[in-house]
Amino acid sequence: MRDSMRQLHELVRATSGEAPLADRLQRVSELIRSAMAMDACTLFLRDEATNVLALRAASGMDPSTVGAVTLQIGRGIVGRAALRRETISAANAPDHEDYLNHPGLTDDRFKSQLSVPLLAEEQQRLVGVVSVHTLEYREFEHDVIEFLEIVAGILAVTIDSSRQSARTDDQLQQKVVELATLQRVSRVIASSLDLTEVLKQITEQAVQLIHAEAAAIFRFTPDATVTSEPRPTVEYRVGVIRSHEDESARDAIVRDVLTSGVARTRDIAYQDGLSSVFCLPLNTARETVGALCFRLKRGTRLEEEKLGLLQAFGDAAALAIDNAQLYQEAMANIQTKSALVQEMHHRVRNNLQTVAALLSLQLRSEPDAPWTFELGEAVSRIQAIAGVHDLMSDESRLAGTTIDVLARMVAEEAHSTLTPPGLSVDYEIVPSNLRVPSKQATIIALLINELTANAIHHGFRNRTHGKVRISAWENDGVAVIEVANDGVRIPRDFSPSESTGLGMRITHRLVESDLRGEFTIRPTREGTLATIRFPISGLIDEDQLLPVD
Repeated sequence: MRDSMRQLHELVRATSGEAPLADRLQRVSELIRSAMAMDACTLFLRDEATNVLALRAASGMDPSTVGAVTLQIGRGIVGRAALRRETISAANAPDHEDYLNHPGLTDDRFKSQLSVPLLAEEQQRLVGVVSVHTLEYREFEHDVIEFLEIVAGILAVTIDSSRQSARTDDQLQQKVVELATLQRVSRVIASSLDLTEVLKQITEQAVQLIHAEAAAIFRFTPDATVTSEPRPTVEYRVGVIRSHEDESARDAIVRDVLTSGVARTRDIAYQDGLSSVFCLPLNTARETVGALCFRLKRGTRLEEEKLGLLQAFGDAAALAIDNAQLYQEAMANIQTKSALVQEMHHRVRNNLQTVAALLSLQLRSEPDAPWTFELGEAVSRIQAIAGVHDLMSDESRLAGTTIDVLARMVAEEAHSTLTPPGLSVDYEIVPSNLRVPSKQATIIALLINELTANAIHHGFRNRTHGKVRISAWENDGVAVIEVANDGVRIPRDFSPSESTGLGMRITHRLVESDLRGEFTIRPTREGTLATIRFPISGLIDEDQLLPVD
């Protein structure tokens, strides 16, 4: 480390200048990085209103992270240094027990980290944490650690002094902080629809709002009201747990608040002394969704303004809980519907496979009967439909599937059912992102089956080998499916609508009536090409409302 004393003088001048604190902190982070020959430097300051660490300056990192990244005290190496109020030197930061790869910092490229808390002299009050980072693994020498600790001491005094001098009216400042906290926490608790996370956020933020010793959120269990005296349960708590002399006394006040919807204050006896408990009901227009209880020092009096602040917070918290519950109920209903649809597909698949098996048994018992060909086609159609229901019984495909998946399924069935002895057919299935819901999936599977069967029975007649190519894509809002084969070319004047063949009539009818599309078939240099076109907008049905993970 080069010219330490000169660098210290520069740091002192930078911290005590007349520039705004944010500008001074940024200059300090740059000086620290330069003086210590590090790859990056970060300065987190403790936000007094929220008791979280906020990134206020950074050098060697993305400047957009400044002011946008926060850390809970105790989380990560920085948070742990703040919690313990001691220096943490991590030569191998990613393997350190407290390492946290913060998504907002993208600091996973740094291998080593040295974090030092900024402590004001008054009872070691936490001001923030300064850290340096290196891209290569490094053991931080004693003089390096000592230098950063000296810098941290200078920063703590300067930052604390700047903050103190900015407070011209303590009460006004406190009010501003409280209102800012209320606005922030209301936004935080309303930003999640996960009930567990909402309850956690409410409790943690409530403690900071009025600086309580502890807080807990209570609710009745779903079946608790069946009993004569339902017992409230703690959903989440923050703060040191103290043993009650009689826990039923606490339960009584909480139960009263949950059933009456009215706030209550009581002195509760703990084994280590008395404390006041203030319970705030969380009321919605429909019901009381919980009770937020604070443990305060005995004799603490909540002034009218403080109670108003708590009431506003309670209203926002109750709304957040109500929204999360409604979302939870809606998701449960959707999951039930998904399970029922899966079961329906499963049962239909089983029934169709039973029919196909019976017909196949009849086919094998009389292989030379005049109706063998028609019965084989019928079996193939039934198995194509059963295959779609098999696909749809998979939860991940409830909202539909892609054309290439359908094509592979049909090709496998065709190989085992339609291909006669002595014929080998190669299938080329082009990967496709074109997705169709279950209703159209059945129709398209039938269409691909009919066109494949047509190629096998007519295009590859008297041949030992053939090739079928199936592709699908979207073109300007229109779905296009092509089934090509290298067999005998179809006549140029062939018209699907005038064909007497059952398979071609089924194909033409399904495309025009069910898909509201267009079907064409023509000869090519290699063989025959069948093309299906239909509008994408016609693919929307109720299956698409089901969630797909």
